[in-house]
Amino acid sequence: MMTFLIEAFVLCVLFHLEVLLQVRREPAKRVYGYPPAIVERYIELGKIPDKKNPSTLERVKKKWPAAIVIGIILGAIVYFVNGSRSFLNGFLISYGLWLIVDWYDAIVIDILWLCHSKVWILPGTEDMTVAYHDYGYHVKASCVGMLIGLPVCLLIGLVVQAISWIAA
Repeated sequence: MMTFLIEAFVLCVLFHLEVLLQVRREPAKRVYGYPPAIVERYIELGKIPDKKNPSTLERVKKKWPAAIVIGIILGAIVYFVNGSRSFLNGFLISYGLWLIVDWYDAIVIDILWLCHSKVWILPGTEDMTVAYHDYGYHVKASCVGMLIGLPVCLLIGLVVQAISWIAA
């Protein structure tokens, strides 16, 4: 259990650092993580191309090779570090970690930080306080994130099971 908690903490810290680096460089690069009203305003201002937010399917198509590589690496970590030896255990450990990071993103990064910090306010949207406080948007996005984690964690479970079979 201690290993799981340490991993969860490290993953949240790494995720937070990644977000910090993005916001320091250019918060507009994460514009599609903002509520729709802010994205629409940003398009109207000509700050981003007038295109739709890429669909989940489009994003999955672009990112599936990386997800497979990450799934294999994380599967090995769950096997060797967490001592998982079955598909179900590997899936549950990895999905538990996924959920913690997903909820950390929704609650700490999005609701507590993005919704209340001037650091995240995009130029030209300063008057959109109500849109920035759209907590429901972030909760829905977290639910989508929970669904996106399922296939990745299923892959991790498969990797754990495959390593168990190979090691036997």
